[in-house]
Amino acid sequence: MKVVEFLDEFDDDSEICTICGAAAKLTGWNEENELSRFECADCGAIFVIDDDYNETIIKGKKRNWEKHLSKNLSFPFDARIDEHQGNDLFRERGPLRYDDKVIVMRVTGEFDLYGVVAEIKKGRNSYEFPLCDLAIDDEGTPNYKELENYRVWFANCR
Repeated sequence: MKVVEFLDEFDDDSEICTICGAAAKLTGWNEENELSRFECADCGAIFVIDDDYNETIIKGKKRNWEKHLSKNLSFPFDARIDEHQGNDLFRERGPLRYDDKVIVMRVTGEFDLYGVVAEIKKGRNSYEFPLCDLAIDDEGTPNYKELENYRVWFANCR
């Protein structure tokens, strides 16, 4: 196995942590092999990305988001629908619309297309809805960072 040396003099740069969705800081550069080493302060992951954006995880492992969010979010919590539920050709229809306030009750599953899905309540009615399409407006709540990291990860790393 070849040992690759990383220089610690480089421009400040960041990348999205492909494990937790937080910002990972550039901590090393190998010019000969065109490799960048990143470390995530949130989850402790260390990964290397080559010039073709291939990633090798050095420390950490891929996250099971359904289990992670079930365990680390405090339920129930207030959220807001942050994605339009239609497209440019069709107006939003149905009971759930952009900017609606909802209460997130629990995680109910995970699906390839929609990611982690939760039971939400709007008024007296319950629905299943993708967590990646919800936002928490109060940055001071404990759930804010967990949900925001998941949303970033879902949009960029899955």
